[in-house]
Amino acid sequence: MPPEQLFLTNLPTIESLVQMVARQQRMSWAETEEFASIVRLRLIEDDYAILRKFRGGSSLRTYLTVVIARQALDYRDACWGRWRPTRAARRLGRAGVTLEKLIVRDGLSPEEAWRTLQEDGVADSGALRAFAAGLQPRLRRHYVSIDDLDERHAGATEPEVDNVMRDHRVAEALAGALRTLPPADSRLLRLRFSEGLSISSIARSEGIDQASLYRRVAALLRRLRRDLESHGIQAPAA
Repeated sequence: MPPEQLFLTNLPTIESLVQMVARQQRMSWAETEEFASIVRLRLIEDDYAILRKFRGGSSLRTYLTVVIARQALDYRDACWGRWRPTRAARRLGRAGVTLEKLIVRDGLSPEEAWRTLQEDGVADSGALRAFAAGLQPRLRRHYVSIDDLDERHAGATEPEVDNVMRDHRVAEALAGALRTLPPADSRLLRLRFSEGLSISSIARSEGIDQASLYRRVAALLRRLRRDLESHGIQAPAA
């Protein structure tokens, strides 16, 4: 089966796997929508390279489950930063590591994390309770539309100045790159990223074939990335 047909035929499977993995990673509704779009774009990039690598050594569903789970880890790292357990958590064993991960990485309250542990059969422990009480959730990285940058950062003071200058530099370069796009392409990107519409919603509202829209958006993002790199702006290291 040609890779494009394989992708379109298995879109329901892809969607169900995205939802399953998103629940496992405790993604919010907005994060799930964004992650789903990223998964679809990754699957069609480079002429469906990921699907062309499938050789039938397992079921396609199993293969896609592994692919999407790995992409979820990349997405989580990009949004939240990499997380590793502390020595104090490791000293408390698997329960301590899980507890720290639930609170620090996933943002659960100590009581929510403790209930999750109890559901997994972990026994009550004063040491774990004391450890949980001292943990604080990690602040997640928050991405905003370039339309919001001026308003959000107006009047910012130290130590925010460097970050604000960097944000404005990126925003100016991105705005310049967007101005080079045809109006129809610029509109598609604003619908997707400024208004937060999914690819499937845009395809329906604009009367565009969904598969070709995936390819079109992926090509536009590659073009914008090249434009930003030509201005010396690189993506953060993983």
